[in-house]
Amino acid sequence: MLTRSELPRNPVMLTVADGETRHTVTAERLRGNRIRIACTCHAPEGWCRHRLDLLCLRYDATLERDDEAEFGFEDIVMGTPLADLADEVDVALQDYGKAVRAMETRPGSLDSGALRSLAERAADLSEAATQLDGALTRFRKKLAEGQGPQPLSSKPG
Repeated sequence: MLTRSELPRNPVMLTVADGETRHTVTAERLRGNRIRIACTCHAPEGWCRHRLDLLCLRYDATLERDDEAEFGFEDIVMGTPLADLADEVDVALQDYGKAVRAMETRPGSLDSGALRSLAERAADLSEAATQLDGALTRFRKKLAEGQGPQPLSSKPG
């Protein structure tokens, strides 16, 4: 991983397409090897697929492909805890999707084998959802670390 002072480009902006809409994802290495990665979609969940895909080095949705910008992006994010967490979320999303699809098959009968199979698929879905929730929680927290100090909330008193 390059140090912040060794980065040839910092920050780097990439434009991605989401259907007919365009969003700009900006990645910047901060002091202490923290990463700030923002997207103009302003996803209310604290993360978005645009940032996740780019952190997993998937450039399929990138408009106006630019090798120099992509290499610059990789220099900023590769080997960082945020990129590692993005990979963890990506795997958890795949596992969750597979478990959801498995639940779409309903038992044809109420025999014990069919019910046992349904219960196993339900347990798999529960485990996948729990793993995804944990991965997303860690990912959101790491994303927030790159945004700097959060304003103190005022408590009614």
